Amino acid sequence: MKLYFRTEKKYIAFFLLIFSLYFSTGCNFHEGNRKENFYQCGRFICRGDYKILLRGVNISHTAKRTIIPWVGENEIKILREKWGLNFIRLTVFWAAVEPERDKYNRNYINSLKEIIEIARKYEIYVLVDSHQDIFGFRATDSDEGDGPPEWARDETCPEFQNLKPWMLNYISPAIMCQFDSFWQDKNGVQTSYIKMLGFLAKEFDEYENIIGFEIMNEPWPGTSFLNTEKWENETLREFYKKAINEIRKFSNKLIFYETHPLSDFGWNFYLVKPEGENLVYAPHIYPLPDELMGVSGINKGLKEVFLMHLEHSLKYDVPMIIGEYGSSWEDEKAYDKIMEHINLFDSNFVGSAIWAYDKASKYSLGIVDDFLNPMTNFLPVIRPYPELVKGTMQKLEYHYHPDGEKEMEFILDGEEFILSCPKIFRCYINGEEIKDMKITQKEGKIKWE
Repeated sequence: MKLYFRTEKKYIAFFLLIFSLYFSTGCNFHEGNRKENFYQCGRFICRGDYKILLRGVNISHTAKRTIIPWVGENEIKILREKWGLNFIRLTVFWAAVEPERDKYNRNYINSLKEIIEIARKYEIYVLVDSHQDIFGFRATDSDEGDGPPEWARDETCPEFQNLKPWMLNYISPAIMCQFDSFWQDKNGVQTSYIKMLGFLAKEFDEYENIIGFEIMNEPWPGTSFLNTEKWENETLREFYKKAINEIRKFSNKLIFYETHPLSDFGWNFYLVKPEGENLVYAPHIYPLPDELMGVSGINKGLKEVFLMHLEHSLKYDVPMIIGEYGSSWEDEKAYDKIMEHINLFDSNFVGSAIWAYDKASKYSLGIVDDFLNPMTNFLPVIRPYPELVKGTMQKLEYHYHPDGEKEMEFILDGEEFILSCPKIFRCYINGEEIKDMKITQKEGKIKWE
């Protein structure tokens, strides 16, 4: 599918032009010496005495149409056993959870539990992501449009026009009206959504590999997109407070939040950390390509967008993971772009989930081929990394030399770290192959081939 906002540069330019005119953002779960739950320790996610570096995938984009993700045991198994990944951001859709008001779909919940159980078997953490795009209206030029059920729509809003490319629908009267009604809790729709979040927390809290719950994917300000500061720190923050309180009735696990989706490519945001404990900031990063820098006044490249979000993490001493990033496999620069992303994340010990674990034949941002081989937009993610750290990584850098030699250079301030070395590689330290993944050396270089 080529008509996709994050990969089609001409559509990005068109979208931003409209804005400017409108204007005139490997561990073992069973070890007894670790705390049962994940928790916030400053700006890191911890379990027991270890800080966790999350590295994983989103499952999945194609579920927006199939509802049940396409993956089975083999597809999940290779995430950990072949590629060394430890994290899944699992897309969950309100329309599938609650197709009729106050009636939850047990079959759908059970299908998600099967995925969570498989992930648990292979020691993979799972984030339950309550996903939405354009308030559940379907865009026919793409696979976009998911989340809220039809009964949650405000029937007094203008008719959905199905604009192309799909992202333009966010600034259409129809979608802005739907979000305005949601933020105003018209017809009790926001209240029902928050209740649904509590239901998810109650259903999934028992799973020890569930790392937490994401309140809402890419919350849109509606007509307030021209004044996001007021919306973020009044409307959105109050919504987050209610959602956090509801989730806390059933779970003490981590709760993930983000700001408006315009921040994905560098639009300013003003969000204050929501009230509550055990929170994680989970922005998305889709920076503009170089040739579009400056459109609508946005002049931020990847590093600037990342640092903009990292500032929130540092200011409020809250962990940050990148909930989404990615590039089309059709982009000839995809490998270099993803390498730049993952290097930046790792050097700041920031976890991430690439978008999306789908087959490239089905989706332009898919990261594997039909035989589950990594595409060029996924290969840089597959490499050794310090999955669990008892202490702090003072330095974490990767070097790729012209002769093909690859190194992970580290400086550890602490006792040890647990290395994740993908099984498709052999990892070495001091010239010897690493058998015990518990590394106590304070500094050095890990090589792999």
